[in-house]
Amino acid sequence: MRWQSPRRTLCRVGWLLVWLAVAGGCQHTATVTGKVRYRDRPVVYGSVIFRNSDNTARSGVIEPDGSYRVENVPAGCVQIVVISRDPAKGHRGLGGPKPARPGPQAAPGQDTATGQWFPLPPKYEKPETSGLVHTIGTGQVSHDIDLQ
Repeated sequence: MRWQSPRRTLCRVGWLLVWLAVAGGCQHTATVTGKVRYRDRPVVYGSVIFRNSDNTARSGVIEPDGSYRVENVPAGCVQIVVISRDPAKGHRGLGGPKPARPGPQAAPGQDTATGQWFPLPPKYEKPETSGLVHTIGTGQVSHDIDLQ
């Protein structure tokens, strides 16, 4: 018998549990919430992305307290990506101007994020290198992401 990594075995067991839940008539997606930390410090800005086995992805924003929420995540084994680029630099698409963040509450959060932001290792930005894998159930799921 071929040796399998514990991560692969965990994903297979997770898929079995998901299949059993689906066969029992449960919903097929989850809303995942939690906190993102790097070396015990909250990540104050960015996005969390869950990519499932068919390469579809769902994402959510990281709030200034490190919390995140990702809705409609398909149940099963997912790879997790955390992107946190310097908020002071903004995101410029195709050389265009820095986009405005709508809403009156966006500015205070962005100021907090800018003042407390710190870079993450680039490996967390790609599913192939992040090393972050989790089996998602259905319904409301809590999953903290602790980066080292």
